[in-house]
Amino acid sequence: MTSLVLGFSNHGHDSAAAVFGDGVLLAAVAEERLDRVKCSGGAIPQRAIDEALHIAGATRRDVNCIGMSRAQRFRTEVFLGEEGFRPETTVRCHGHHDMHAVLGGFYSGFDECLVFTADGQGDGDEAHTTSIYLHGMLRTLAVTEGEGRSPGLFYQTITELLGFRALRHEGKVLGLAALGDPAPLLGEFRKALRATPCRTRFDSDFTHPHNAQRDRRAFLENAIRGHDRENIAAAAQRALEEAFLAIVQQQVTTTGIRRVALNGGVAANVRLNQRIAALPEVESLFVFPAMSDAGNAVGAALLAIEAGSPGFLGAQQHALVDVFLGPEYGDAEIEQALEAHGLRYAKLGEAVLVERAARAIHDGLVVGWFQGRMEFGPRALGNRSILARATATGIGKLLNERLERNDFMPFAPGVLAERADDVFIGVGKAAHAAEFMTVTFDVREEWKPRIPAVVHVDGTARSQLVRAERNALYHALIRRYSEMSGIPLLLNTSFNAHEEPIVCTPAEAIRALREDRIDALAIGPFWVDRPLRKRAA
Repeated sequence: MTSLVLGFSNHGHDSAAAVFGDGVLLAAVAEERLDRVKCSGGAIPQRAIDEALHIAGATRRDVNCIGMSRAQRFRTEVFLGEEGFRPETTVRCHGHHDMHAVLGGFYSGFDECLVFTADGQGDGDEAHTTSIYLHGMLRTLAVTEGEGRSPGLFYQTITELLGFRALRHEGKVLGLAALGDPAPLLGEFRKALRATPCRTRFDSDFTHPHNAQRDRRAFLENAIRGHDRENIAAAAQRALEEAFLAIVQQQVTTTGIRRVALNGGVAANVRLNQRIAALPEVESLFVFPAMSDAGNAVGAALLAIEAGSPGFLGAQQHALVDVFLGPEYGDAEIEQALEAHGLRYAKLGEAVLVERAARAIHDGLVVGWFQGRMEFGPRALGNRSILARATATGIGKLLNERLERNDFMPFAPGVLAERADDVFIGVGKAAHAAEFMTVTFDVREEWKPRIPAVVHVDGTARSQLVRAERNALYHALIRRYSEMSGIPLLLNTSFNAHEEPIVCTPAEAIRALREDRIDALAIGPFWVDRPLRKRAA
């Protein structure tokens, strides 16, 4: 390995590190998975840096170049010395939204596309950018500046006013939105977030350079008094959708570029992403799966490579294949952990493991599925997942109780990619994005009563398309379950309890079994049973 590039991010609420070797992404790890603090951020991600380098078979002394955010402003020579890197290591700093944008464009697989980034706040007071990505080059068309215009801060404020934690529970607002009526508050919320008259940027009534966000928050706090939280959430979601859709439509129409990529924290809003994909002006949509600031570890490294080797991005342009970029554990390590906890287990061949897991799920058990390398990004995509049948009406309530989650949060299906169009509407335009569970689809009417556990009250599902060539074992499991049940999908939720990061190590997975979060555990080639405690209705 002649060139080792490290990127890391600690801007905002997520920290992560990523390593490229000779232009190939070798590892990416979020700090929260290692320090076990949800949304860990605000400091140099020491554990993530060392773990990503370990996965790459390297140490800090092997790093040739480091990419990071401009906002971090380290004195290079002091930083390198204090952190154990070589003094000759090159350090390159990049703009926050540039890192978001390059990730959307580079991994979309589109030679040319429009890239929209949106979050709470990046460098300075930037909250949104629109760019053209063409053969590895970014050209910025529009930027939204100002806290009072920020779409991310608008949604964060609503999250807090509803009693949730900002930068963590925005998904709960999205879940609630489907239960409410936006009409009573939408007019007021448009004062707090809308598109500019030219429909190129976000705008609001709150533009004072010093107290815009404070004033907007006070306005929203007063506006929502006496209103149901469901209606508040619905109006916030509708206001966000209206503003964002107007901007996308205008830019697609103006530029004639019909392929769209999204990144930044607002791109975690899967219902918004569905509505963007559904626009007649949009031909196809990609959403970078690690859309929070953690993903910018990869963006920082990409831009650092491009700065040192101009033309790299254009030459290496490709569609993202997977995000299985974290640590994995060998059979000996897993077996040692099982022995340490005194568990009885069986080591099985792949076909037998798949058969046993599929049968257990078909019989109503909740199965922990711990395989291969950990996913990078917020979604469990079949390597650190909890799986169950989607046919049982009682499984949602059971899982919420056992995982200590809220009952209005929808569960997601992992579906055989070759069967997705049978179950869901409009898959084609966002099929690549759906491999990473970043967009919702409407469920076909005939399927809604068959898979109630993964259909939200608005008739949508946040589907993951599972391809045999991407994750052969997980695909084989769903296929075998489909043969048993006639249902080509499984309920797939992240392998964690509420407010915990997704599990990383075998010990963490075993703890979930011992705490009765799951009924059985498939961990590597090992199957671990426990006495049956609960079944779905």
